[in-house]
Amino acid sequence: MIELAIFRTGGVEIAPSSFLSAGSSEKAYAPVWSALLRTSEGNILFDTGLHPIHIDRPDATFGPSALKVVMAREDAIVARLATLGVRPEDVSVVVNSHLHFDHAGNNGAFPKATFVVQADHLAFAKGKPNFPGVYWDIPELTYLPTTGRARVAPGVEVVPTPGHAPGHQSLVVDLAEAGRVVLSGDAAFTRENLERGEIRQPDETAAKESLALIRSLVGDDLDRIFVSHDAAAFARWRHAPEWYR
Repeated sequence: MIELAIFRTGGVEIAPSSFLSAGSSEKAYAPVWSALLRTSEGNILFDTGLHPIHIDRPDATFGPSALKVVMAREDAIVARLATLGVRPEDVSVVVNSHLHFDHAGNNGAFPKATFVVQADHLAFAKGKPNFPGVYWDIPELTYLPTTGRARVAPGVEVVPTPGHAPGHQSLVVDLAEAGRVVLSGDAAFTRENLERGEIRQPDETAAKESLALIRSLVGDDLDRIFVSHDAAAFARWRHAPEWYR
């Protein structure tokens, strides 16, 4: 049986208009989160959250003019996993939706894991300042470049959902009790993106197709989609140490 736990790994203050053209321009808190899956083939981590350097230095990555990072000590992913009895070396696979600093900020904490990332995303992100390599382009890490839909474990599959970046991927999980869920990554920032079928992305045509694909994967049941940065949606979910099964 697969068990899924979701936990906050920080947050950012950002204007909703960054996610949807109809959104407010006033900055608001948006959570950053990661998820642990316990499977028959070991522990799988989805995204690694913000690096704890941001606890004391919120502007550490992009400077004071960028979006503001909000992070407490308990948000550090190693601390979050410890509350579930999981050490970094207990994680066998990490799935990065993509390699932005709030989704891959702690990749370096898991040197024993295999990182599943779409091959075209790895190629796109390498060397780009907005995908800081200090958090993920680390010699001792093992990346498994993947192309297209791919099985990660029984009932766990990555699905390409580009638009936010080439090779962005979401994670589809088939739970015995709750049914199928999708961890969207930044293919869907908010529930409203899914409801409207609209989103602000570098490639909006691909992004709209990805929104439609995600909806189709769960038969349009939006409660089965875990979006990336929606404070209201996040508040309604179960959080670790509670599990979805």
